[in-house]
Amino acid sequence: MTGNWKSVLRLEKNNSGYDYICGDIHGCFTDLENELENIRFNKTSDRLFCVGDLIDRGPHSELAAQYMTSPWFFTVLGNHEHMFLMANLHSPEQISYQEDHIRNGGSWSFKMEPGKAYNMLAAIDKLPLIIQVGDIIIAHASLPVVNSLEEIEKNPLRYIDTILWHRGKYLPVTIPGISMVYVGHSIIARPAKHGKTTNIDTGAFLKYWGRQGKLTIISIGGTSCTEQ
Repeated sequence: MTGNWKSVLRLEKNNSGYDYICGDIHGCFTDLENELENIRFNKTSDRLFCVGDLIDRGPHSELAAQYMTSPWFFTVLGNHEHMFLMANLHSPEQISYQEDHIRNGGSWSFKMEPGKAYNMLAAIDKLPLIIQVGDIIIAHASLPVVNSLEEIEKNPLRYIDTILWHRGKYLPVTIPGISMVYVGHSIIARPAKHGKTTNIDTGAFLKYWGRQGKLTIISIGGTSCTEQ
């Protein structure tokens, strides 16, 4: 990280419109716009949250900066955004980070014009690790086992691997008063709830690879679910 980011973003639930959460976008912004049209999303009053991984693997990763700077769109940092950051840092390990990003679908980023690359880097560098909306938490891969978000804020680097890379058994939600944690990162066939954790990454980019995949958008209250 370059130091401009904040680990937790806290917001109240939307009093003027609807709040929605989408799974990993991975460059599939045409699919996203189609789904927003299907749910009649109002960009002047509604808000869309994302579990991260806006970039890599899909066809239009270069549009991510446009969304990250839109007032109705909020996302946490995903492991693919973190790889983008690390690949663009001036450090002795930069070549290794760049190779890692390319292996994971990031070759598009090395073809960007310098100005657009800078805008992407600046937008990603401001992303939080965690978003809290009322009694709901959004993280990329998992919420660590902590008793409060303040524990993460005090030492975010201690928890970053769990938040961005955790796979396997879902961790228990141990923060009092939290009704649900929404995550992505691990592709599944359909949204699935495990205790107080719901995974909504249904592999949006897979259809561009000749496989079964779709983008999922769920209302925060769980009253509607639109899938492509």
